[in-house]
Order: sequence, then C-alpha cells, then structure tokens
Amino acid sequence: MLLEREGTPATVLITEPFQVTIASAAAKLGAPGYHSLVVPHPVWGKDDAGLRELARGLVDRAVAQLTA
Repeated sequence: MLLEREGTPATVLITEPFQVTIASAAAKLGAPGYHSLVVPHPVWGKDDAGLRELARGLVDRAVAQLTA
C-alpha cells in the first residue's frame, strides 16, 4: 500500500489462509478492499513445473491489477 501511495503500482501475493489477515490489515491502514492475488495453499510443496503453472495463471490478473 505504501508503494502505491508513492505512485508505484503494487499488489500482494498470498495463499488462501491469509485472505482475512490481509483484508483486516488493509482496512486498518485505510485501504479497505485492497487487491491481492490469492493462490492455493500451500505453495511450498510445488516443484518447478507446478510453480511455473501457478505463475502462468497469475500473470494476466497481476498485470490487470498493476495497470488498473
């Protein structure tokens, strides 16, 4: 959020269990509804191919959030 306040587009990449935490933090920081990219939990067990597949699925959404 600080980056965006300074004019640099940003987003947050989180796993599903952290959605409530991010929403709460964003509201407390005066940015309710702050956008994020949510991925399935956990990510740590994925091999390189699995991470690439996950990333491919995020690219369009990330670009959309960063250029909105």
